[in-house]
Amino acid sequence: MNLPRQPKMPRLLGVLLCYNDADILGDVIEHMRANHHDLVVWDHGSEDDTPRVLAKYSKQLLEHRLIPRSFDFYGLYQAMSQYLIQNYVARYDWISWPDQDEILEGPRRDRPYHEYLSDVFDSPYNWIQFNNYNYWLMDGDDATIVSPTKRIRHYSLFPDCAPRIRSWRASATNIRLFNHNPLAGERNPAMFNLRHYSARTPEQIHKRIFKDRANLQRAGMNYHYNNMKTNIQSIRFTPEQFHYDDGVGDLDATPRFNWRQLYGTGPQP
Repeated sequence: MNLPRQPKMPRLLGVLLCYNDADILGDVIEHMRANHHDLVVWDHGSEDDTPRVLAKYSKQLLEHRLIPRSFDFYGLYQAMSQYLIQNYVARYDWISWPDQDEILEGPRRDRPYHEYLSDVFDSPYNWIQFNNYNYWLMDGDDATIVSPTKRIRHYSLFPDCAPRIRSWRASATNIRLFNHNPLAGERNPAMFNLRHYSARTPEQIHKRIFKDRANLQRAGMNYHYNNMKTNIQSIRFTPEQFHYDDGVGDLDATPRFNWRQLYGTGPQP
């Protein structure tokens, strides 16, 4: 009797670079673990509760390293890429590398992220690009809900951002440039989705702009933090400007807000 071949479950590796986003870090770790990813985490000298959060989840982490804050941020992605190539790409089939305030999803919500990854793994495609859905705090958010991913429900697509390439075949791993650059082979035709929780409380977004990401701009990169300083009065929005995420239905790709009004289109003169 010939039984149908069962598809191979890919060995999934998740990668996180952390710095001062402790409030959402547990949500991201739990999401990646629920989607069957082993996790390699580097903490770039966080000064908030990030070390405590990582200690809490230590038994769920494949590896956790402290990288001193003196290590240049612009060399972190290259250093991690080289580390993955030397130590992990031969042991894993697929890599997911979100930013520390992002939740990765498939193109639809009818199945979990890891099941969609299995489909791409069994395809001829090597890497996945993601739609960038920005989630933003609102005055009406329930402050008693600790989890940012449960508390913050309003979002709008950021369609003209730099490419969000957050997942790829391990064997195709190259030196990553903030996970914007393509990899060898063909891109998966379907865009996946990510939920980006960059503004979670007034205190957090103010600290991000004026301390954590202050003076980060270099050679035309990461200019949006400087632009946000000059648009600080525009950071609070109303729910009518955004879509509402009920946690069940597919995300709405119709742009509701022009993020360039906040981030700008380039460095200030």
